[in-house]
Amino acid sequence: MSINRKIAPEFHLIESLHFPDYEILQTKNGFKLYSLRAGSQPVIRLDFIFDAGLIRQLKIAESAFAASMLSEGTKNRSALNLAESLDYYGSYFQTRSNPDDAVATLYCLEKHLENCLPLFLEAITESVFPERELDIQKKNSIQKLLVNEKKNSYLCRKHYYKNLFGDKHPYASFSGKEDLEKTNRDSLVSFHQNHYKNGLKYLMLSGNYSEEALRQIDILVSNIDFIGPSGKKNHAEIVSQTGKFFIEKNDSVQSAIRIGKLSIGRTHEDFRRLQFLNLIFGGYFGSRLMKNIREDKGLTYGIYSVLEPYKEAATWYIDSDINTKNRESGLAEIYKEMAVIRDQEIPKTELETARNYYLGSFLRSLDGPFSLADRLKIMIDYQLPNSYYPDFVSVLYNTSASDLQELANKYLGEENIVELVVGKK
Repeated sequence: MSINRKIAPEFHLIESLHFPDYEILQTKNGFKLYSLRAGSQPVIRLDFIFDAGLIRQLKIAESAFAASMLSEGTKNRSALNLAESLDYYGSYFQTRSNPDDAVATLYCLEKHLENCLPLFLEAITESVFPERELDIQKKNSIQKLLVNEKKNSYLCRKHYYKNLFGDKHPYASFSGKEDLEKTNRDSLVSFHQNHYKNGLKYLMLSGNYSEEALRQIDILVSNIDFIGPSGKKNHAEIVSQTGKFFIEKNDSVQSAIRIGKLSIGRTHEDFRRLQFLNLIFGGYFGSRLMKNIREDKGLTYGIYSVLEPYKEAATWYIDSDINTKNRESGLAEIYKEMAVIRDQEIPKTELETARNYYLGSFLRSLDGPFSLADRLKIMIDYQLPNSYYPDFVSVLYNTSASDLQELANKYLGEENIVELVVGKK
Protein backbone atom coordinates (compact mmCIF):
# COMPACT_ATOMS: atom_id res chain seq x y z
CA MET A 1 0.00 0.00 0.00
CA SER A 2 1.52 3.30 -1.11
CA ILE A 3 1.50 6.42 1.05
CA ASN A 4 -0.60 9.36 -0.15
CA ARG A 5 1.87 12.19 0.38
CA LYS A 6 -0.81 14.81 -0.25
CA ILE A 7 -2.34 13.97 3.13
CA ALA A 8 -0.47 15.12 6.23
CA PRO A 9 0.09 12.48 8.92
CA GLU A 10 -2.18 12.56 11.94
CA PHE A 11 -1.17 14.82 14.79
CA HIS A 12 -0.83 13.10 18.15
CA LEU A 13 -0.39 14.84 21.47
CA ILE A 14 2.17 13.33 23.82
CA GLU A 15 0.28 12.26 26.91
CA SER A 16 2.91 10.29 28.81
CA LEU A 17 6.60 9.62 28.93
CA HIS A 18 8.45 6.50 30.01
CA PHE A 19 12.04 6.53 31.19
CA PRO A 20 13.50 3.00 31.05
CA ASP A 21 14.36 1.13 34.20
CA TYR A 22 17.97 1.01 35.31
CA GLU A 23 19.87 -0.85 38.03
CA ILE A 24 22.18 0.48 40.69
CA LEU A 25 24.89 -2.11 41.27
CA GLN A 26 28.05 -1.95 43.32
CA THR A 27 31.57 -3.02 42.48
CA LYS A 28 33.51 -5.12 44.96
CA ASN A 29 35.56 -2.09 45.95
CA GLY A 30 32.42 -0.13 46.82
CA PHE A 31 31.63 2.12 43.84
CA LYS A 32 28.15 2.50 42.39
CA LEU A 33 27.68 1.21 38.86
CA TYR A 34 24.54 2.47 37.14
CA SER A 35 23.39 -0.04 34.55
CA LEU A 36 21.01 1.11 31.78
CA ARG A 37 20.19 -1.52 29.14
CA ALA A 38 18.76 -0.05 25.95
CA GLY A 39 19.19 -0.22 22.19
CA SER A 40 19.38 -3.11 19.75
CA GLN A 41 23.01 -2.91 18.61
CA PRO A 42 25.77 -4.58 20.66
CA VAL A 43 27.50 -1.25 21.32
CA ILE A 44 28.22 -0.08 24.84
CA ARG A 45 29.35 3.09 26.54
CA LEU A 46 31.15 3.02 29.86
CA ASP A 47 31.48 6.31 31.76
CA PHE A 48 33.77 6.97 34.72
CA ILE A 49 32.74 10.16 36.52
CA PHE A 50 35.45 11.85 38.59
CA ASP A 51 35.40 14.73 41.05
CA ALA A 52 37.90 16.53 38.82
CA GLY A 53 36.01 19.46 37.34
CA LEU A 54 36.82 23.16 37.37
CA ILE A 55 35.60 23.52 40.94
CA ARG A 56 38.47 21.28 42.13
CA GLN A 57 41.39 22.97 40.39
CA LEU A 58 43.82 25.14 42.35
CA LYS A 59 45.47 26.49 39.20
CA ILE A 60 43.74 27.70 36.04
CA ALA A 61 43.73 25.10 33.21
CA GLU A 62 44.62 22.17 35.52
CA SER A 63 41.30 20.39 35.08
CA ALA A 64 41.22 20.72 31.29
CA PHE A 65 44.84 19.62 30.77
CA ALA A 66 44.53 16.71 33.20
CA ALA A 67 41.53 15.39 31.25
CA SER A 68 42.99 15.88 27.79
CA MET A 69 46.38 14.38 28.75
CA LEU A 70 44.96 11.03 29.91
CA SER A 71 45.25 9.69 26.36
CA GLU A 72 48.81 10.95 25.81
CA GLY A 73 50.74 7.99 27.17
CA THR A 74 51.06 5.64 30.13
CA LYS A 75 53.91 3.85 31.90
CA ASN A 76 53.81 1.11 29.28
CA ARG A 77 52.34 2.72 26.15
CA SER A 78 52.86 5.81 24.05
CA ALA A 79 49.89 7.88 22.93
CA LEU A 80 50.18 6.37 19.44
CA ASN A 81 50.34 2.81 20.73
CA LEU A 82 47.32 3.39 22.99
CA ALA A 83 45.27 4.90 20.15
CA GLU A 84 46.23 2.15 17.68
CA SER A 85 45.49 -0.61 20.20
CA LEU A 86 41.95 0.69 20.74
CA ASP A 87 41.47 1.47 17.06
CA TYR A 88 42.27 -2.15 16.22
CA TYR A 89 39.03 -3.12 17.98
CA GLY A 90 37.02 -0.25 16.47
CA SER A 91 36.90 1.40 19.89
CA TYR A 92 37.84 4.76 21.27
CA PHE A 93 37.69 6.76 24.46
CA GLN A 94 37.25 10.43 25.15
CA THR A 95 37.62 12.67 28.18
CA ARG A 96 36.04 15.96 29.05
CA SER A 97 36.44 18.42 31.87
CA ASN A 98 33.21 20.05 33.02
CA PRO A 99 32.56 22.78 35.57
CA ASP A 100 31.44 20.23 38.20
CA ASP A 101 33.16 16.97 37.22
CA ALA A 102 35.31 15.21 34.64
CA VAL A 103 34.19 12.23 32.57
CA ALA A 104 36.21 9.51 30.86
CA THR A 105 34.18 7.47 28.37
CA LEU A 106 34.88 4.23 26.51
CA TYR A 107 32.88 3.24 23.41
CA CYS A 108 33.23 -0.30 22.12
CA LEU A 109 31.43 -3.45 20.99
CA GLU A 110 30.60 -5.71 23.91
CA LYS A 111 32.58 -8.58 22.38
CA HIS A 112 35.73 -6.43 22.56
CA LEU A 113 35.21 -5.15 26.12
CA GLU A 114 37.61 -7.75 27.52
CA ASN A 115 40.42 -6.33 25.36
CA CYS A 116 39.48 -2.62 25.48
CA LEU A 117 38.68 -2.12 29.15
CA PRO A 118 42.23 -2.84 30.40
CA LEU A 119 43.58 -0.27 27.91
CA PHE A 120 40.99 2.26 29.03
CA LEU A 121 41.76 1.72 32.72
CA GLU A 122 45.48 1.94 32.03
CA ALA A 123 44.99 5.35 30.42
CA ILE A 124 42.93 6.58 33.37
CA THR A 125 45.13 5.29 36.18
CA GLU A 126 48.65 5.10 34.75
CA SER A 127 48.89 8.24 32.65
CA VAL A 128 52.37 9.76 32.98
CA PHE A 129 51.68 13.18 31.42
CA PRO A 130 54.78 13.14 29.19
CA GLU A 131 56.53 16.51 28.80
CA ARG A 132 56.72 16.38 25.01
CA GLU A 133 52.97 15.81 24.57
CA LEU A 134 52.20 18.42 27.22
CA ASP A 135 54.31 20.99 25.38
CA ILE A 136 52.43 20.22 22.16
CA GLN A 137 49.07 20.62 23.89
CA LYS A 138 50.18 23.88 25.50
CA LYS A 139 51.29 25.31 22.15
CA ASN A 140 48.03 24.24 20.50
CA SER A 141 46.00 25.73 23.35
CA ILE A 142 47.89 29.02 23.15
CA GLN A 143 47.30 29.26 19.39
CA LYS A 144 43.61 28.52 19.89
CA LEU A 145 43.44 31.14 22.64
CA LEU A 146 45.08 33.79 20.43
CA VAL A 147 42.47 33.12 17.76
CA ASN A 148 39.60 33.21 20.28
CA GLU A 149 40.74 36.49 21.81
CA LYS A 150 40.12 38.15 18.47
CA LYS A 151 36.49 37.00 18.52
CA ASN A 152 33.90 39.29 20.07
CA SER A 153 31.72 36.33 21.08
CA TYR A 154 34.55 34.76 23.09
CA LEU A 155 35.41 38.02 24.87
CA CYS A 156 31.75 38.63 25.62
CA ARG A 157 31.25 35.15 27.09
CA LYS A 158 34.44 35.36 29.13
CA HIS A 159 33.71 38.73 30.71
CA TYR A 160 30.04 37.90 31.28
CA TYR A 161 30.95 34.93 33.48
CA LYS A 162 33.67 36.89 35.27
CA ASN A 163 31.20 39.65 36.13
CA LEU A 164 28.43 37.20 37.04
CA PHE A 165 30.35 34.73 39.21
CA GLY A 166 33.39 36.76 40.21
CA ASP A 167 36.86 36.76 38.74
CA LYS A 168 38.16 34.09 41.15
CA HIS A 169 35.28 31.63 40.84
CA PRO A 170 36.02 28.43 38.85
CA TYR A 171 32.83 28.84 36.77
CA ALA A 172 34.52 31.97 35.40
CA SER A 173 37.80 30.16 34.79
CA PHE A 174 39.22 31.27 31.44
CA SER A 175 42.88 30.56 30.73
CA GLY A 176 45.22 33.34 29.72
CA LYS A 177 48.41 32.85 27.73
CA GLU A 178 50.47 33.04 30.92
CA ASP A 179 48.28 30.43 32.66
CA LEU A 180 48.81 27.99 29.78
CA GLU A 181 52.55 28.60 29.70
CA LYS A 182 52.83 27.99 33.47
CA THR A 183 51.03 24.64 33.34
CA ASN A 184 53.54 21.96 34.31
CA ARG A 185 53.69 18.22 34.58
CA ASP A 186 54.11 18.16 38.39
CA SER A 187 50.85 20.00 39.02
CA LEU A 188 48.98 17.70 36.62
CA VAL A 189 50.40 14.57 38.27
CA SER A 190 49.25 15.93 41.63
CA PHE A 191 45.79 16.83 40.30
CA HIS A 192 45.49 13.37 38.76
CA GLN A 193 46.37 11.69 42.05
CA ASN A 194 44.00 13.84 44.11
CA HIS A 195 41.00 13.91 41.79
CA TYR A 196 41.17 10.86 39.51
CA LYS A 197 42.78 8.09 41.55
CA ASN A 198 41.25 9.62 44.68
CA GLY A 199 38.13 11.07 43.11
CA LEU A 200 36.02 8.40 41.43
CA LYS A 201 32.35 9.26 42.04
CA TYR A 202 30.53 6.47 40.15
CA LEU A 203 30.40 4.44 36.91
CA MET A 204 27.66 4.22 34.33
CA LEU A 205 27.19 1.52 31.68
CA SER A 206 24.70 1.99 28.85
CA GLY A 207 23.82 0.15 25.65
CA ASN A 208 23.04 -3.46 24.76
CA TYR A 209 25.15 -5.75 26.94
CA SER A 210 25.05 -9.00 28.90
CA GLU A 211 25.70 -9.95 32.51
CA GLU A 212 29.18 -11.00 31.43
CA ALA A 213 30.03 -7.37 30.62
CA LEU A 214 29.01 -6.31 34.12
CA ARG A 215 31.11 -9.11 35.59
CA GLN A 216 34.20 -8.07 33.61
CA ILE A 217 33.82 -4.44 34.66
CA ASP A 218 33.44 -5.41 38.30
CA ILE A 219 36.56 -7.60 38.28
CA LEU A 220 38.84 -5.11 36.53
CA VAL A 221 37.64 -2.02 38.38
CA SER A 222 37.82 -3.75 41.75
CA ASN A 223 41.49 -4.58 41.15
CA ILE A 224 42.36 -0.87 41.11
CA ASP A 225 42.79 1.12 44.31
CA PHE A 226 40.33 3.87 43.48
CA ILE A 227 39.30 6.17 46.34
CA GLY A 228 36.12 8.22 46.46
CA PRO A 229 36.15 12.05 46.44
CA SER A 230 36.93 13.98 49.60
CA GLY A 231 34.15 16.51 49.03
CA LYS A 232 36.37 19.46 49.92
CA LYS A 233 35.73 22.66 48.00
CA ASN A 234 38.59 24.73 46.72
CA HIS A 235 36.83 27.72 45.26
CA ALA A 236 35.81 31.24 46.11
CA GLU A 237 32.28 32.38 46.82
CA ILE A 238 30.18 33.98 44.07
CA VAL A 239 30.68 37.73 43.96
CA SER A 240 28.64 39.33 41.16
CA GLN A 241 29.38 42.69 39.64
CA THR A 242 26.10 43.72 38.03
CA GLY A 243 25.44 46.56 35.62
CA LYS A 244 26.21 47.43 32.01
CA PHE A 245 29.72 46.84 30.65
CA PHE A 246 31.27 47.68 27.29
CA ILE A 247 34.51 46.33 25.84
CA GLU A 248 35.77 48.35 22.92
CA LYS A 249 37.00 46.52 19.82
CA ASN A 250 37.30 49.04 17.03
CA ASP A 251 37.94 46.60 14.19
CA SER A 252 34.46 45.03 14.67
CA VAL A 253 31.53 45.15 12.30
CA GLN A 254 29.39 43.01 14.63
CA SER A 255 28.78 43.56 18.35
CA ALA A 256 28.52 40.56 20.65
CA ILE A 257 25.82 40.95 23.30
CA ARG A 258 25.07 38.92 26.40
CA ILE A 259 22.48 39.98 28.96
CA GLY A 260 21.70 37.81 31.98
CA LYS A 261 21.67 37.18 35.69
CA LEU A 262 22.01 34.53 38.37
CA SER A 263 19.08 32.12 38.35
CA ILE A 264 17.74 28.91 39.91
CA GLY A 265 19.14 25.35 39.63
CA ARG A 266 17.65 22.00 38.67
CA THR A 267 16.48 21.09 42.17
CA HIS A 268 14.36 24.24 42.55
CA GLU A 269 10.61 23.65 42.30
CA ASP A 270 10.26 26.35 39.62
CA PHE A 271 13.07 25.11 37.38
CA ARG A 272 11.14 23.09 34.79
CA ARG A 273 8.46 25.75 34.42
CA LEU A 274 11.17 28.34 34.01
CA GLN A 275 12.70 26.14 31.29
CA PHE A 276 9.33 26.25 29.53
CA LEU A 277 9.12 30.03 29.89
CA ASN A 278 12.65 30.38 28.53
CA LEU A 279 11.73 28.24 25.51
CA ILE A 280 8.87 30.61 24.65
CA PHE A 281 11.01 33.69 25.22
CA GLY A 282 14.17 32.68 23.36
CA GLY A 283 14.78 28.95 23.51
CA TYR A 284 13.84 27.80 20.00
CA PHE A 285 13.50 29.08 16.45
CA GLY A 286 9.86 30.08 16.95
CA SER A 287 10.60 32.06 20.12
CA ARG A 288 9.68 35.68 20.74
CA LEU A 289 13.23 36.94 20.46
CA MET A 290 13.64 35.22 17.09
CA LYS A 291 10.30 36.40 15.72
CA ASN A 292 10.83 40.03 16.73
CA ILE A 293 14.55 40.74 16.45
CA ARG A 294 15.42 38.36 13.58
CA GLU A 295 12.27 37.94 11.50
CA ASP A 296 10.36 41.20 12.00
CA LYS A 297 13.20 43.71 12.55
CA GLY A 298 16.03 41.94 10.70
CA LEU A 299 18.57 43.10 13.30
CA THR A 300 20.42 39.78 13.67
CA TYR A 301 20.84 36.35 12.10
CA GLY A 302 20.33 34.65 15.44
CA ILE A 303 19.38 35.35 19.02
CA TYR A 304 18.52 32.97 21.83
CA SER A 305 18.14 32.71 25.58
CA VAL A 306 19.50 29.96 27.82
CA LEU A 307 18.84 28.65 31.32
CA GLU A 308 22.19 27.13 32.32
CA PRO A 309 22.36 25.21 35.62
CA TYR A 310 25.47 24.05 37.47
CA LYS A 311 25.78 22.31 40.84
CA GLU A 312 26.83 25.46 42.73
CA ALA A 313 24.88 28.11 40.78
CA ALA A 314 22.84 28.81 37.66
CA THR A 315 22.47 31.58 35.13
CA TRP A 316 19.87 32.75 32.63
CA TYR A 317 21.06 34.84 29.71
CA ILE A 318 20.29 36.21 26.24
CA ASP A 319 23.00 35.94 23.58
CA SER A 320 23.31 37.50 20.13
CA ASP A 321 25.60 39.14 17.58
CA ILE A 322 24.17 42.33 16.11
CA ASN A 323 25.53 44.72 13.49
CA THR A 324 27.05 47.70 15.32
CA LYS A 325 24.79 50.24 13.61
CA ASN A 326 21.73 48.27 14.85
CA ARG A 327 23.12 47.54 18.30
CA GLU A 328 21.11 50.10 20.28
CA SER A 329 17.89 49.14 18.50
CA GLY A 330 18.58 45.47 19.25
CA LEU A 331 19.23 46.12 22.93
CA ALA A 332 16.04 48.18 23.18
CA GLU A 333 14.01 45.37 21.60
CA ILE A 334 15.50 42.78 23.96
CA TYR A 335 14.47 44.76 27.03
CA LYS A 336 11.10 45.46 25.43
CA GLU A 337 10.46 41.72 25.01
CA MET A 338 11.49 41.14 28.62
CA ALA A 339 8.94 43.72 29.72
CA VAL A 340 6.17 42.32 27.51
CA ILE A 341 6.54 38.75 28.83
CA ARG A 342 6.35 40.11 32.37
CA ASP A 343 3.38 42.40 31.73
CA GLN A 344 1.14 40.30 29.46
CA GLU A 345 -0.11 36.73 29.59
CA ILE A 346 1.09 34.46 26.79
CA PRO A 347 -1.72 33.81 24.27
CA LYS A 348 -3.21 30.33 24.24
CA THR A 349 -2.10 29.43 20.69
CA GLU A 350 1.50 30.46 21.36
CA LEU A 351 1.49 28.51 24.63
CA GLU A 352 0.17 25.32 23.02
CA THR A 353 2.55 25.52 20.06
CA ALA A 354 5.54 25.89 22.38
CA ARG A 355 4.31 23.08 24.65
CA ASN A 356 3.90 20.64 21.75
CA TYR A 357 7.30 21.58 20.35
CA TYR A 358 8.94 21.15 23.76
CA LEU A 359 7.39 17.73 24.35
CA GLY A 360 8.37 16.55 20.88
CA SER A 361 11.94 17.80 21.11
CA PHE A 362 12.29 16.32 24.59
CA LEU A 363 11.07 12.95 23.34
CA ARG A 364 13.67 13.08 20.55
CA SER A 365 16.35 13.79 23.15
CA LEU A 366 15.60 10.39 24.71
CA ASP A 367 16.25 8.53 21.45
CA GLY A 368 18.99 5.94 21.88
CA PRO A 369 20.80 4.42 24.84
CA PHE A 370 23.53 7.04 25.07
CA SER A 371 21.07 9.93 25.06
CA LEU A 372 19.22 8.16 27.86
CA ALA A 373 22.51 7.79 29.73
CA ASP A 374 23.08 11.55 29.47
CA ARG A 375 19.67 12.13 31.06
CA LEU A 376 20.37 9.54 33.74
CA LYS A 377 23.61 11.34 34.62
CA ILE A 378 21.62 14.50 35.32
CA MET A 379 19.32 12.55 37.65
CA ILE A 380 22.30 11.07 39.50
CA ASP A 381 24.28 14.29 39.80
CA TYR A 382 21.36 16.33 41.11
CA GLN A 383 19.80 13.49 43.15
CA LEU A 384 16.52 13.75 41.28
CA PRO A 385 13.73 11.16 41.74
CA ASN A 386 13.08 8.41 39.18
CA SER A 387 9.82 10.17 38.32
CA TYR A 388 11.64 13.36 37.26
CA TYR A 389 11.35 12.82 33.50
CA PRO A 390 7.96 11.05 33.41
CA ASP A 391 6.57 13.94 35.49
CA PHE A 392 7.82 16.39 32.84
CA VAL A 393 4.66 15.89 30.74
CA SER A 394 2.26 16.71 33.57
CA VAL A 395 4.38 19.70 34.61
CA LEU A 396 4.02 21.19 31.13
CA TYR A 397 0.29 20.45 30.83
CA ASN A 398 -0.38 21.91 34.27
CA THR A 399 1.52 25.14 33.63
CA SER A 400 -0.81 27.98 32.69
CA ALA A 401 -0.19 31.36 31.07
CA SER A 402 -0.69 33.06 34.44
CA ASP A 403 1.88 30.71 36.01
CA LEU A 404 4.41 31.72 33.36
CA GLN A 405 3.68 35.41 33.79
CA GLU A 406 4.28 35.04 37.51
CA LEU A 407 7.59 33.30 36.80
CA ALA A 408 8.58 36.03 34.34
CA ASN A 409 8.10 38.67 37.00
CA LYS A 410 10.00 36.55 39.48
CA TYR A 411 13.00 35.59 37.36
CA LEU A 412 13.17 37.74 34.21
CA GLY A 413 13.27 41.17 35.82
CA GLU A 414 15.93 43.77 35.03
CA GLU A 415 17.29 43.95 38.57
CA ASN A 416 20.78 42.46 39.12
CA ILE A 417 21.34 42.19 35.37
CA VAL A 418 24.78 41.85 33.82
CA GLU A 419 24.84 43.40 30.35
CA LEU A 420 28.03 42.79 28.37
CA VAL A 421 28.67 44.29 24.93
CA VAL A 422 31.85 43.84 22.87
CA GLY A 423 32.24 45.90 19.72
CA LYS A 424 32.99 49.22 18.11
CA LYS A 425 31.89 52.38 19.89
